[in-house]
Amino acid sequence: MNSTKHIEQRRRLLQLAVLPAALLSANPAHAVLEWLAEKAAENRRKRYEAMPDKALVDAFYVMLEDGKKESLTPALVQAGYRLKDLNLGMLTLSRRMDTDQPIETPSSIMRSYVPDADTDPVAAVYVALCKGRGNTVKAYKPVFAGKLSRLYNLPVVPGQRTAEWFGSDLAFIEWSPEGRVVSLLLHAFQSSVSLGEMLHRYSMVIYGPINTRHVENQIRNSEFADFELRKL
Repeated sequence: MNSTKHIEQRRRLLQLAVLPAALLSANPAHAVLEWLAEKAAENRRKRYEAMPDKALVDAFYVMLEDGKKESLTPALVQAGYRLKDLNLGMLTLSRRMDTDQPIETPSSIMRSYVPDADTDPVAAVYVALCKGRGNTVKAYKPVFAGKLSRLYNLPVVPGQRTAEWFGSDLAFIEWSPEGRVVSLLLHAFQSSVSLGEMLHRYSMVIYGPINTRHVENQIRNSEFADFELRKL
């Protein structure tokens, strides 16, 4: 028993040692929240500074209040998208798929889903940025998108009450003038059951030399040609 108490006291002292002196103020709970918020902001700033493709990230992502908040660009927010995740190799957006027909289920929606690059707000942002920096964007058929999705650890994780679709939308690849892969845009869908059955579309912008070399090494040149839909 004494040993257990000693361990617990030591753990509390170690926790106190890493907190700033501000926690000794009259309102320690408020000070803790402020400290945690600043640490989170600091981590966001460090992550952003380490981005291997800031120009691409900036086309989608906005850091607010010196890192205390983060969001997507206003146009994407207005289109119903929300920031799901951002790391050094991937930015993920999500949007709930709405339908005017309540009797439709996610499965029936996906069976009738027809991708269209010309009306996709995420693709519009992506293509504009890539072409604006002198590169080429090509769209690829959904079956190829499913193959590309298996190359990466996407933040669309299957669960006990979920269903996923990785090969139902177009894939986009940014190519340099030298014929190297610069970035990718993939989409996936996931339905989940909570208070009701919901369907979300996830858009993953993939960048960085590790990710782009990976797709070059894993996909045959003939497959890029076979599944190409068109140049945008």
